[in-house]
Amino acid sequence: MRLLRRLALLGVAGAGALTTLFGVGLHGYARLADEAPIARLSFERVAPQRFRVELLSGDFCQPHVYILYGDEWRLDARFLKWKPWANLLGLDARYRLDRLSGRYRDVAQENSEPHIAWSLASDAVFDPAMLDAGWLAALSPLDTVYGSSVYQAIEPGREYTVYRGQSGLLVRESPPPAIRREGGSLVIPIDNGCIGADSD
Repeated sequence: MRLLRRLALLGVAGAGALTTLFGVGLHGYARLADEAPIARLSFERVAPQRFRVELLSGDFCQPHVYILYGDEWRLDARFLKWKPWANLLGLDARYRLDRLSGRYRDVAQENSEPHIAWSLASDAVFDPAMLDAGWLAALSPLDTVYGSSVYQAIEPGREYTVYRGQSGLLVRESPPPAIRREGGSLVIPIDNGCIGADSD
């Protein structure tokens, strides 16, 4: 009887530990419900086929600066899609930004010129994508893990916004600010890009 009680307690403790690890790992992924902006990029040329890129993501308040080589930029993300029964329990598809890199239009240059990629993923104790492997796959609420990426020409002076949708990433060039005249003055709207920032 005592042995059964101890085994039951160990089972409950093990399930609790797995749930905690799962929750901590899932925290690194953002919730996916409908199309929304997840990153904004702008570029400055520092040398031929070498660019300084400013990337805003998350709350869009803290810019990260990287150097890229090539003619185009590429942003990769990883997506988690749940099984239908897990959706019924409230789990929505999730994404995590994975990598930023440059690419050359010419394949010969891609294979011979300098190249660099930057990791955007944060380290987690447990990655829910691991549920897709081994014996866990049969019991897992995870349907599939897949990558999605977008790439676009690097154009200094232009800004690009990357959106995530239900099926992956897409990119749009951000429109320039709508400059207008008001009462003889020139008005240039400035968007600091911070989601949830206090406005005056």
